[in-house]
Amino acid sequence: MPLSDKTAAVILAAGFSSRMKVFKPLMKLGERRVLDRVVDLYCRAGIADIRVVAGHRSGEIRAALAGRPVTVVENPLYADGMYSSVVAGVKTLPRNISFFFIHPVDIPLVRPHTLTWLLDAAGNDPSPVVYPVFDGRRGHPPLIRKDLENAIADHDGQGGLRALLSRFDAEAREVPVADEGILLDLDTQSDYQSLTARLEPGNLLTEAECRALMRDVQGLPAAIVHHCRQVARVARALAEAINARGGSLDIGLIDAAARVHDVARLEKNHARAGARLLEAMDFGDMAAVVAVHMEIRVTPEAPLDEAQIVHLADKLVAGRAVVDLNRRFDAKLEKFGQDPQAAKAITRRRQAALDIQAKVERAAGSTISQLLAPLHENADTAGRDGL
Repeated sequence: MPLSDKTAAVILAAGFSSRMKVFKPLMKLGERRVLDRVVDLYCRAGIADIRVVAGHRSGEIRAALAGRPVTVVENPLYADGMYSSVVAGVKTLPRNISFFFIHPVDIPLVRPHTLTWLLDAAGNDPSPVVYPVFDGRRGHPPLIRKDLENAIADHDGQGGLRALLSRFDAEAREVPVADEGILLDLDTQSDYQSLTARLEPGNLLTEAECRALMRDVQGLPAAIVHHCRQVARVARALAEAINARGGSLDIGLIDAAARVHDVARLEKNHARAGARLLEAMDFGDMAAVVAVHMEIRVTPEAPLDEAQIVHLADKLVAGRAVVDLNRRFDAKLEKFGQDPQAAKAITRRRQAALDIQAKVERAAGSTISQLLAPLHENADTAGRDGL
């Protein structure tokens, strides 16, 4: 039985939303209500036991959740603060539950892969509390072992849930995640604007999330991190030049995929392995680009797309240096050319890269040397500002 079948989610939605001045659970964030976003998160993670703790305007909460696979728990003491809702939700959990998430409704942009990674960590090491961590900071939702329910019920509420869980820090586990959403709450109108802006790029990792994935989750050496940073700079420069002349490339996708194209660099068949990782994280568009950054089949007539741009950029960067394609492939032939199969693969990859380069030059109206001259001049700065 997967651990998700023995895990519940307790969503806290009983408060007054006094700082926001709008009832947060039912306000729209993008095309969906905040409460729906959090409930959908757990549905996608395969959590069948989802409990929403209601208090203020509980009738509207019930109406909004009508027909959904959710149990609404009434907290008559909601005016006492959030901890009373934690207690109200936890005390209703059935005996067959082994773990539960506690999730304030005003943390609406947690990514699904975060829940998966927390559950995997708990399955391998059933610590009393498993925290998601982004850039060194703990966030929501913590995954809590069921046997802490009595400690939660007995706590006087001072310091809230954080104070209670701090008693178990010596045994707690922290799981690095590529998810800035674990830290982003919805308390003020300014927060609302920030979170709304986060929705606009679509389903892509942000720059900070790319950095966390490479550095904290995968633990990659700095040389790989800096190489990916430089490939992203090259790819973005090419795409911007093409779009300036009427192109329609998705620069956000190009930038994000380039930043993590070597995310599985230490594994065999790393392009395929990286694509599998991103696919499992639900970043399908990024995965498709990463999958072909080593080997791509393309004809001169095929229109330029994001995958071709990242593929070419990767071939134009050796380490952190921007290089000439022919010189790079000549060096590879000199090193590996004595192997007929390797020589054939290098020649094939050279031709694909040259075909893409020719298309880029036509679309941008400039040579590669002209397009990348500023990057040649500033190559030494690549990576100084992080991935």
